[in-house]
Amino acid sequence: MEMELAEIMETEGLTPEDVQDIDEIEDFNKILPMEVSSEVPGMEKAIICGDPIRLGDELDFQQGFDNPYGAFGTCGLNAISNICHIGGKDVSEVEVVEYAMENGLCTRDDPKFHGGGTTIGQQLRLLDHYGFPSHCEFSEVASSERLAAAIEGGHGVLLGLNSGLLQDREWKIYNDAGEITATHAVCLTGTVRDVETGELKGFYLCDSSSQSPEGGRVFVTLEEFDECYSDVQGSYAVITDDPIRGA
Repeated sequence: MEMELAEIMETEGLTPEDVQDIDEIEDFNKILPMEVSSEVPGMEKAIICGDPIRLGDELDFQQGFDNPYGAFGTCGLNAISNICHIGGKDVSEVEVVEYAMENGLCTRDDPKFHGGGTTIGQQLRLLDHYGFPSHCEFSEVASSERLAAAIEGGHGVLLGLNSGLLQDREWKIYNDAGEITATHAVCLTGTVRDVETGELKGFYLCDSSSQSPEGGRVFVTLEEFDECYSDVQGSYAVITDDPIRGA
């Protein structure tokens, strides 16, 4: 496992300082308000946190297509733009794409599908540039409950997961080696809990490759979340070091 992690860190351009393991993480203080909602699919009533339904109308749900480079493998850059918005900064995806392209912080020499792709290290550098210092936690550390605490604590969260499993598109699940790996980045926006017990039931996220207005507020049950994130090789979370809202 150590060898695998070392290889991932080298591929993703990460230093030991970029990654926090279980012995280094600190608890998040929950600061965002909870509200009872009847709008969560499949639940008569639920407790939601993070105002994800409203945010879904504001966030950029469609990656690529409108940048001068013709790149649309820009899911990570899109998620960074959305984190900026949540944090109160008006930074469009096009602006993030242009800055990343001009500063060697994304894939530039592979046009169209892969153009604009980012490593975890590049995502960290970009968020720092926009004023949101962040760190990486792989899914062995960033469990569903920890991610829920991060969201409820007002932190920005970019998630690396498997797009095929998220979107129920079988042709996108496996890589060329037949492995199920993290292939897509999304912005995590809210939590959903049981109204009586407080048990975590799922998350809201913005999926920029859904190509649908509803992509800004996708509800994923905890079972679905585990399938596309928790059980996926190389899945990770980029979490802002400080709260970006509600503080």
